[in-house]
Amino acid sequence: MKPTFEQWINEDQALNDTLVKIQEMDCSVLEQAEFAFKQLSKMYDLPLMPEDLERYEDYFESRNITDPRSVYEEAVLIKYLEPQDDPRGIVLFAVYNVKHGMGVNLKDVFKKNAKKVFRNSRLGIKGNGINTSIIFLKDTDNWVDLECNVMIELI
Repeated sequence: MKPTFEQWINEDQALNDTLVKIQEMDCSVLEQAEFAFKQLSKMYDLPLMPEDLERYEDYFESRNITDPRSVYEEAVLIKYLEPQDDPRGIVLFAVYNVKHGMGVNLKDVFKKNAKKVFRNSRLGIKGNGINTSIIFLKDTDNWVDLECNVMIELI
């Protein structure tokens, strides 16, 4: 049984210790979030970037995770849905989702952008670390030409 987000935070002492260290860092909230992005992914041995997913294929298969995401992808989707949230919280929630084989519902992301959601709708993700943005792609758009790092399609 998966713990709730709150249970995970309250019961994982290593996570709590790491979060305290991050919050005590003498740098901006964005820099703390960027550090958390890398540190928590490493701490839980999670795919940080889309190109890391291949290394985790057996893990995903054994847990029946059919549409895995990296922390990078999950964080940008959460950020899009909740742009005013604390970036450290966005990273923490992205780590939780990836760690527990869950994720943002892509239909919610596409609904926020348009009134109707179509099959085969696509989005591209631009940027590095937590400094990212989403571009909703038209049929004629080439995500590589638009300098996106990854393309996600709603199937």
